[in-house]
Amino acid sequence: MKNKIIVACLVLALAVPGFAATLLAPGDFVIAVDKDGLVSNSGYPAGEAPLYVLDGDSGTKYLNFGRANSGFIVTLDAASQVQSFTLTTANDAPGRDPLGWELYGTNDAIVSADNSTGLAEYWTLLDSGEVTLPDDRFMVGPVVAINNAASYASYKMLYPTLKGGAGELMQVADVAFYGSTDGSGSTVLSPTNSILAIHIGWNSSYPGAENPANLIDGSLNKYLNFGKVNSGFIVTPSMGATIVNGFQITTANDTLERDPATWELYGTNDAISSGDNSDGEGESWTLIASGDVSLPDERNMLADIVNFENDMMYASYKMIFPTLKNADATNSMQIAEIQFFGIPEPATLCLLGLGGLALLRRRS
Repeated sequence: MKNKIIVACLVLALAVPGFAATLLAPGDFVIAVDKDGLVSNSGYPAGEAPLYVLDGDSGTKYLNFGRANSGFIVTLDAASQVQSFTLTTANDAPGRDPLGWELYGTNDAIVSADNSTGLAEYWTLLDSGEVTLPDDRFMVGPVVAINNAASYASYKMLYPTLKGGAGELMQVADVAFYGSTDGSGSTVLSPTNSILAIHIGWNSSYPGAENPANLIDGSLNKYLNFGKVNSGFIVTPSMGATIVNGFQITTANDTLERDPATWELYGTNDAISSGDNSDGEGESWTLIASGDVSLPDERNMLADIVNFENDMMYASYKMIFPTLKNADATNSMQIAEIQFFGIPEPATLCLLGLGGLALLRRRS
């Protein structure tokens, strides 16, 4: 009997012209995504290139604008079994010093380009951990032993965390790799080694105060994503599975070039395993609808509702903005608010009752 009542409620809602409930509420689960996936934001000043970690001069350094998860690929003169390393601190702020480290090895020919993700080869993760570098500048840090039983022609070193946090640039003055476990003997690195700058990270990122929770907080606080095109969000309505067939965006305070120009909406009934600022591909997604969206040039303005056909119920939704009004003229995507319209899950719908229809929003 209960199932029959729920089905009857759903059929009734589908039969009522213009029936539309608001489906998103403050506190609903929401995360930032960008479907461009893993990218490199690596870059360095000409006088602070990766080759300077090989010169044995603490007065020079390698700096990478990619911040955390930047590092280098180095190809040795001959394949060697690296079993320990040291890092030398550079001249500037201690917050830029590496904290976490990951060391990989390969015998593949290196085809990754300078300032790339460094993923073009098959790499073996040898070891990882943290190193506590001194706050004093131009100082050699402690010897770090490596759990490595093989010789490799090339090594990749990444610094996933920095002493001062993710907002810092990454820098290191010198790096030494040793064939011994205690840093004794000579470094296997040479100033003539081929060395490339790399960075790897998700394309999605946002300032702490402009996070995706702002999308549904009922205020004009905004969500901004530096991923620009193809960025968006995943949201799980707390009321349960819903049928979404419309949405409405409120423009944010800043430059109109950041406004979305097109959209794609996906649905899933999988549990959300994608992480915040990931590519949002941890689940199986179904494309519900897509199209253009014409947002007003006025700031902090409620745009027209976008309606589309959909009769499928999903627990979670992913919205991607493939293009912006002028992506070439801006560094990010932003919107202040978004609301989804449609039909709540049947149990909630029955609780609303026919009398609740007057409280639900009709769309034209």
